[in-house]
Amino acid sequence: MIARRRALGLVLFLLGTALAQAGCGGDRYIVVGTAKAPSVSGWVVLEDDEITVHLEQLHPASALDPSLHAYVVWFDSGANSGHGAAKRAGSLKYRPDERTGELRAKSPLGKFVVKVTAEANDKPAAPSDFLVASQELTLEN
Repeated sequence: MIARRRALGLVLFLLGTALAQAGCGGDRYIVVGTAKAPSVSGWVVLEDDEITVHLEQLHPASALDPSLHAYVVWFDSGANSGHGAAKRAGSLKYRPDERTGELRAKSPLGKFVVKVTAEANDKPAAPSDFLVASQELTLEN
C-alpha cells in the first residue's frame, strides 16, 4: 500500500513537472532531497528576477527533530564570491495536508546555491545543519 502510494506520488509529481514546464517560460531545475529528507523532490524555477522554490513529499519539520518547526530558504553565495554568509530568502509556505512547501523570492545575480533547511523558527540568523534540499544556480544580467 505504501509502495503504491509512493509510486502514485512520483507519477503525479512527474506529470505536474511536465505540465508546469510546458507553460513556464523560465529555467527549471529539478531538486531532490538530501540524506536527511530522502523523500523530498521538487524544482526551482528562475523567471526574470524571481525564484520559485517548490518542494513535495515534505514531512513536517518536527519529523526530522522535535525542536524543528519551519523550513527556510537561503541564498548562499559561498566562499568563491567573497560575500560570506548565506542570506535568508524567506520561509517556505508549508501545506501539511499536501506535504508541499513553496516560496517566491527576488533572486540575487551571480553564482549561488539555493538551500532549504529545517529550523527551530522561521527567522533564524543562520542556516542549521538540517539541510533538506539544495541546487546550485548561475544568474547573469
